[in-house]
Parts: sequence; C-alpha cells; structure tokens
Amino acid sequence: MIAADHLQDSGPADSRLLTRLLQAGTLLIDDEDRLRFASAGACELMGVADFDALRDRWHDLAAQLRIDRWPRTLPDTQTFHGRADLATSSGSRAIRYEMHALDDHGRVHRAILVRDRARLLPSDRALLLASEAQANRQVLTGLVHAAKGPLNNFNLTLALLAAGLARDDGSAATPDASARRRRYVDVLQNESARLAACIDEIHALTIVRDASREPIDLCAMARDCTRVLRHGATMREVGVEVDVPDLAVTAFGDPQLVRLALLSFTICVLELTSAGGRVSSRVRGGNGEDAASVAITTSEPKVPPALAHALFRLACTAESDYAAAIAARLIIEAQGGDVVLHDNDTSAPGVVLHLPSCA
Repeated sequence: MIAADHLQDSGPADSRLLTRLLQAGTLLIDDEDRLRFASAGACELMGVADFDALRDRWHDLAAQLRIDRWPRTLPDTQTFHGRADLATSSGSRAIRYEMHALDDHGRVHRAILVRDRARLLPSDRALLLASEAQANRQVLTGLVHAAKGPLNNFNLTLALLAAGLARDDGSAATPDASARRRRYVDVLQNESARLAACIDEIHALTIVRDASREPIDLCAMARDCTRVLRHGATMREVGVEVDVPDLAVTAFGDPQLVRLALLSFTICVLELTSAGGRVSSRVRGGNGEDAASVAITTSEPKVPPALAHALFRLACTAESDYAAAIAARLIIEAQGGDVVLHDNDTSAPGVVLHLPSCA
C-alpha cells in the first residue's frame, strides 16, 4: 500500500514519524469497512483484549463511529477527522480519530488513527515541550521589555540623587532638597518592587509543577496572557484586547497547562493577523454543566486553510506546521474540554476553547 505524502510529514526523518504512528492506536479497514488490522493500543482504547475480540465487536463500534458516513476517498494530502464517545465493554471511551486513504492497487483502504482525547500521552511530551519553548520565548520578550522600564527609572533616579548630593556638597539640606530626596527614595522603592515582580515571573517559567486539577480564574488568566504578549503584538503592529465579565469565570483543569494552551492559541492567532489588525480574547462563563469558554479571534476575514487542516491532526511531530496549536488542542481536550475552529463567514474567525465549569 502507498500512503499519501502527508503521512510522511515535513521536516523530520520518516522513521521518527513512523515511530509515532506505531505508538498511536491504529486501525485498518478495507473498502467494505471490514476490520483488517488493529494495533495493541487501538484494542486497549476500544476496551478489548486483542484483535480477535475487537473484530467480534467491530460491527457495533463501527456503527457508533458512523463509518458508513465517512468519505470513501479523499483528495491527496487531506485527512478526515472527528471525535466520538464510544460505549465499550470496559466503559465509555472519549476518542479522537483521523482517517487516511490508502491506495492498494486501485482498491481504497483506510487507515484510522485513534487516541484517548481525555488524557495526554507520553508520546506528546516533545510536542508539549516545543509548544512551551515557543510560548516562553514570546512571554520572555514581553517580560524583559517590562523589566527595562523600572530598570531605566531606577538608574535615572540614582543619577538624580547622586547629582543632588553633589550639589549640596555636605551642607545642611534645605526642605526642598530633602523633599526631592524623599521622592527619589520612593521612586527607587516602587521601581525595585516592579523589577522584582518581573524577575519573579521569569523565575516562575523555570519551575516544573506536578499535574493538578483545580479551579482556574479564566478572566485573570486571559488578562495575564494578553499582558505578557502585548509587547510582541505591538512589534507586529497588531492590537490586542481582552473582554471579560466583571465577576470571575471559573473553570477546572491544570492551571499551568491551560495557561500554556491559551498562550499558544493567542500566539497562533497573532501570527496569522496582518499589521494593523486586532486580536481579541473573550471569556464567557458556563452554567451548571455548561462549559466556560475563551474565544480568541482575529480581524482577518478567515483563518488560513492550512490551520483548519492541521489543527485536529493526530499524526504530527514537534516540527509540524502549527505544532503549538495542535499541542494546545491536546491540552484542552485532556482537561475534559474541546476546541472549535471558526473559519467561515458566520462568526469571527479564530478558535473557541471550552473548559469544564465544574469539577
């Protein structure tokens, strides 16, 4: 069988991507939708012990996946993807799937990659680290710029204080001179506090925290992400704004990972926005079981088709186009949420992240 070129990915050696594919859950069905192969990972995900057991249950699982509605063929370099909640003998399984068409001497077979969308996998580590490195570079740019302001004020105030002391030449200070020195000391104290806060934020980027699941104030997090990315956006001549309710909007998840996802998606939308455009982050709360949401949108008329094609891919590496956005989608899904891409004329182009509003 000859796989379409997009299975090879761009950049890494073919063997690296092949390793990822072997680690993933993989199914192979023929042109009559019969199951021909299932990897051990796919069997485990479908709640069965082995290929024979999966083949016995395939009719029911295929109906749940609605395989009869899937396209029989696909244009070259394209995939078909989706998500499903399967009822298996081992309980409900939340999965994401990606289908690739394979040509077998004129007969079209289909390879299906499946993964548990409710958790991050060890094989995602490189993708997450690459995403974190990209996000931290943008964050550090903003934090270093923010730190330069108080440092410049600090140095200027020290110069003024030194000049004032030199003018007094040891004589008794006048009331005006004492007041000036008091102002200089106040400035030094305030600016040193600002500088220390920037250093603390930079240091926080180096701390590796254990995974957790706790309440997250999405309003505060969205404002913070906008703040640290504002300088980079200004350098790109792109405006950024945040729209949040007066009251806190609470979601549940891993704060460090969710922040990385928000940063990665915001950076992705910033990079596709032309100079003179705007990027908006809007937070809305959920009610009861409804999810809280963060919409990150652009003033561009549409998002690039390449992003729409890549965002829900399962077969990708850290070097892939939009790898950071793909990693961010994995993070949100692992928190029990989902990601919706708006790339048409019916709504503002961008991404909407949904996160559970209750534990």
